[in-house]
Amino acid sequence: MTAPYWFARNIRAGYKGYDRYGKGVMPIAWQGRAVIAGFVLAMLVGGLIMLLMGLYTRFFAVSIALFVILAIAGAGTFIWAVATKSDPDKSIADYRAERLKNKG
Repeated sequence: MTAPYWFARNIRAGYKGYDRYGKGVMPIAWQGRAVIAGFVLAMLVGGLIMLLMGLYTRFFAVSIALFVILAIAGAGTFIWAVATKSDPDKSIADYRAERLKNKG
């Protein structure tokens, strides 16, 4: 794929309207999948840190702060990637049709 886009809009079939951006995104490149995996990993690591620090130390407030920091970092990275690396013109259906056309 030569396009610099990592995500494509997920628009309902037959949708006619000006609000093409409120329908979600799907990853179309490995970078998009990596951003999603990074967000999930940040949430899991933050939750694990919070659990272990809550069980084995008296610093539960610090563990909550670490979880919040990791959650904000993961979500911020995801939001940045979606806002800057999404294709504004083509939907995921267009990319799938292109991929099928190029295979056959």
